Amino acid sequence: MRSALRNCLLAAAALSLSAVAQNTDDESQLVGNWRGESKCTGARSACHDETVVYHIAELSGKPGWMSVSADKIVNGEPVNMGTLQFQYDAPNHTLTCEYAQGVWRLKIDGLNMEGTLTLTDKTVGRQVKLKKE
Repeated sequence: MRSALRNCLLAAAALSLSAVAQNTDDESQLVGNWRGESKCTGARSACHDETVVYHIAELSGKPGWMSVSADKIVNGEPVNMGTLQFQYDAPNHTLTCEYAQGVWRLKIDGLNMEGTLTLTDKTVGRQVKLKKE
């Protein structure tokens, strides 16, 4: 009986460690540069479609959070648009950031990432499609 209990506890511990390793692996897979398009939706005269590069890094001391620095490409040169902190939901493979302009929701599928910026008025302001470089 003790042997069965010990084996069960060891198996549970191994599964728990595996889940932690999987989350870490998921996060490390996000790190790097993601290039693609950011398209305007709706009729906003100030909005322009852009080629973008997102630079994703883990946030030191904040497990489950990523730093995303975004560049738009203008005349072949990167122009930084700022850096935001995104929370990573490993089971759903999503990054989410709530900030003054709205909510970014990005879905990761292997080397592809797609998502939207939903503005504070609840309309979708941008759609992005990126590939990991």
